[in-house]
Amino acid sequence: MSEHNLIKIAIKQFLQFGYEGTKLAHIAEEAGMKKQSLYFHFKNKDDLLLQVNKTVIEEEINFLQLFFSKNIDLSLKDTLYFLLLDYKRRYLTNDNNGFMFLLTFIPPDSLQNYFLQNYHLFLNHLKNLLQPKFLEEANLRINPDDGPTSFITLLDGLFTQLIFETPKDFDNSLCIFWDIYWNGLIKKK
Repeated sequence: MSEHNLIKIAIKQFLQFGYEGTKLAHIAEEAGMKKQSLYFHFKNKDDLLLQVNKTVIEEEINFLQLFFSKNIDLSLKDTLYFLLLDYKRRYLTNDNNGFMFLLTFIPPDSLQNYFLQNYHLFLNHLKNLLQPKFLEEANLRINPDDGPTSFITLLDGLFTQLIFETPKDFDNSLCIFWDIYWNGLIKKK
């Protein structure tokens, strides 16, 4: 089994059982191999977790770069709104986001700083990609430098809906908060 496939299995296991509840034996069993064979790829559970996190962060940064390159001509409003919708879709179809948020907010004690640093790396990429869009918007009511942080705050709140509630709750909250958020950003005409 390839290391990539082992990482995908591990993401699901960590997401379902958390760090403490995830057993290397279960990952090996799902991969159709013996636990000892995992040690060919990873030194221990911490090493596996760190490799999983590295893969997840890289894939999420690649997703962001692709999203922004494909949508370069969209307005700020459409970019932000479609990014929220894409993140919802991604959360529902890809375990990376759930894993990233779980281990950012509930990491193993010994690795807490590591996960926070990696999450901040991800957020900095997102902020850097958002910044030009905010600078292009002529009708902003706020300082363009504050725009990316305001959006990330909205994104975090909506993600909480997906993680702890339902996609329908996300949709309801998006419907309510999008109008409030957008009208708070833009000057009245």
